[in-house]
Amino acid sequence: MSQSQAIGYLLILLGANIIYFLPLFTIAYKSDHQLSWLAFIPLANLWLLCDLGDKPSWWIVCMLLAPPVNLIFLALVWMSIAETTNKSEWWGLLMVFPIINIFVGYYLAFYEPEDVKYIAEK
Repeated sequence: MSQSQAIGYLLILLGANIIYFLPLFTIAYKSDHQLSWLAFIPLANLWLLCDLGDKPSWWIVCMLLAPPVNLIFLALVWMSIAETTNKSEWWGLLMVFPIINIFVGYYLAFYEPEDVKYIAEK
């Protein structure tokens, strides 16, 4: 692999991470979370997810376990976050499905009905 190919792969990886982490950052920022920048740091963003979803920090360990377990805990956290953003909790359940989760994340982060605002945490 040449150096230019490696740089290209790194740029693609960086772009994919920004596309994935931007909705979480936006939700945390709109909720006036002081550590919203943690959305861009792998593994640290799990703590941010738990904090935004009002779940205990030990859930991070559960989200790092085998796929059936972590999908359940991730779905529960995103369902709580969906409620925080004044959307139906069922939108949060869709966050465990690949490809769909990109669109749902941006919906949760950027769609705001005229009469509804985010619930500020703490």
